[in-house]
Amino acid sequence: MKWILCVMLGLVLLVGCQSTNRKGLLAAGYAPEYVDGYVDGYSAGCNTIGHPFYRFNRDIARYEEDRQYKRGWEDGYTIARCDYAAVW
Repeated sequence: MKWILCVMLGLVLLVGCQSTNRKGLLAAGYAPEYVDGYVDGYSAGCNTIGHPFYRFNRDIARYEEDRQYKRGWEDGYTIARCDYAAVW
């Protein structure tokens, strides 16, 4: 019984923050700077909410100087936190 519970918990953690599709975002017309920020922000959001397989990423210089990167980072961060929180 404990084994099944552990497996289910592991699956929830893995599904909680889905990986971002860089190629898909670029194909959808988003600027490369935005996509870089989105991917970093998504990883940071998952890490902040407690996902063990993501790191907190933010290129501070780009965040302060590049509006596209900053907007992408903030969007990715917000979406990741909502995605992962919805699982719980």
